[in-house]
Amino acid sequence: MPGHHRVRFADGPSTPSSTYSDSSFASSPGPYTPPALYAAPLPGKYYGASPSYYPVPLPQVDFHPVLVHTIGGIALSWDVTQPVESATIQTPSAQYPVTARVAAEPATTPPVSTITVVCEHLPWTITVVPRPDARWAAPYVTAGDVLHTLYRALRLAVTVAELNTVDAAHQQRIHDAYGVRWPRAARPDAREAERAKGIKRVDFLGDARVFRGLSLVPEGIPAKGLPPGAVWRLHVARP
Repeated sequence: MPGHHRVRFADGPSTPSSTYSDSSFASSPGPYTPPALYAAPLPGKYYGASPSYYPVPLPQVDFHPVLVHTIGGIALSWDVTQPVESATIQTPSAQYPVTARVAAEPATTPPVSTITVVCEHLPWTITVVPRPDARWAAPYVTAGDVLHTLYRALRLAVTVAELNTVDAAHQQRIHDAYGVRWPRAARPDAREAERAKGIKRVDFLGDARVFRGLSLVPEGIPAKGLPPGAVWRLHVARP
């Protein structure tokens, strides 16, 4: 196995540790006026008895401005190796944390009940559904659901079998990312805990750990029963 770091692997999926609590959001600094939203089609209706997708006329879906991927600019500054509470929303005049009110806003307009996220660096898909136990709980996917689900999914431990699904060059980038990530913990005990937990899914991103938003995957993933409009792509970049 490539790499010079000694790491441990999980025997199977584990529950990620997190410093997150529903009460840890910052209070709102005042009225929030989002920039223009970006539109993309909702998925067509799928009839399970047929292998084809049959689109029916539906309204457009608008992405939340904090989540949307844009060229040449960002709305949310976030290192995805860090808790969501470390993220800041960028506006032309100021920046501030992700407030409880923003977390409670629908991830899309009109709201949807589930979102699937893919990323070119990850061999997994991430499914986002409403969190009924969250302070921002709603019957639809909210901005908070998306951000916290991404963070928790990327904190999951990796098995040897999962590491072996990628080529040697990618494995080396993963080991290098792990070697950079765990020493960044603030306290000595936290650093040792991160080192002992070994490689996590976030390390598959290599050094591209900065959130750059989500964009629609127009074709969906038909092989997995995910129709056009149901899948978003996670964009990340180097710091």
